Amino acid sequence: MMIRFLVIFFLTISYVNAQVIATDRPSAQTDNSYSLYHKCFQIESGLLYLHENGIVQPSSLPNLLLRYGLLDKLELRFSSDLLFSLDENTFSKGSINFGTKLQLIREENFQLAFLSMASIENNTLEIMTKIVGANSITENLSLGYTLGYQSASNFYYKTLNYSLFLSNSFGSKFSGFLELYGDWKYNNIDFTYQINFDFGCSYQLSEVMQLDTYFGKGIQNDMYFGSIGFSYLFKNKF
Repeated sequence: MMIRFLVIFFLTISYVNAQVIATDRPSAQTDNSYSLYHKCFQIESGLLYLHENGIVQPSSLPNLLLRYGLLDKLELRFSSDLLFSLDENTFSKGSINFGTKLQLIREENFQLAFLSMASIENNTLEIMTKIVGANSITENLSLGYTLGYQSASNFYYKTLNYSLFLSNSFGSKFSGFLELYGDWKYNNIDFTYQINFDFGCSYQLSEVMQLDTYFGKGIQNDMYFGSIGFSYLFKNKF
């Protein structure tokens, strides 16, 4: 009995210590295909500057994503933004978003997760569901992808979104990526679509802390943005 207890104890310790930070940042639309492990808590935050249709949009100062591993393969998520308008010189609150990520497959070379989020803004509820996947191509090169659906409670529009995310690691700490993403939106009258791309890099300061930056631009629409941020993982603390 004692031997069994010791084996389970040391396997659990090794399991926890083997965890390293895995973030949704830096990316415009491709979420990380891993869910947080049980009792882990992660903070992801950054600054975002956005220019669209010839206008400087309210900037995120900062944006915030909180993730908590409720179970081994199920995490709770909360996100929001503090927005600053350069034109009006005022702060405002962005949408309130909360939901879950369920790990469906967690293998060494293939991961698949199901993400669901609810968003509240201006008394309107939006629901988003998304399949998030990733495949290892080589030891350093990987391909991530998402396919999602979003709709508003007033049924004014429905959106199908997608992304492809190519990432390459340069050593154990530095990585870069290129992402293609967009959406098709139907507003009960006609269809519109957007295609965008972004690129960036991240640097892992330790197993639990990461810095990142990325930049993006619309391909057939007037939009560009830039962001810098950081993420921190609290291992098995809560």
